[in-house]
Amino acid sequence: MDVTSSTAGAAMSLMQAQGQMAFGVKALNQNAEQQQATVETLMQSGNGSGGGSGGGNVTPTRGQTLNITV
Repeated sequence: MDVTSSTAGAAMSLMQAQGQMAFGVKALNQNAEQQQATVETLMQSGNGSGGGSGGGNVTPTRGQTLNITV
């Protein structure tokens, strides 16, 4: 068995594995960024762009007379 060819084969295999790992890490990073963007969009949509409610069970009272006593 030729040691040189074995070493070269091992080096090529390691390079290929490293490339596959880099591709996997890049794909995972893109997925995480997409999820973060989705969360940020959902958080923004619940923070006042829909009439200032800020989430929760808020009933609009526009045009109604409110009698509030303290």
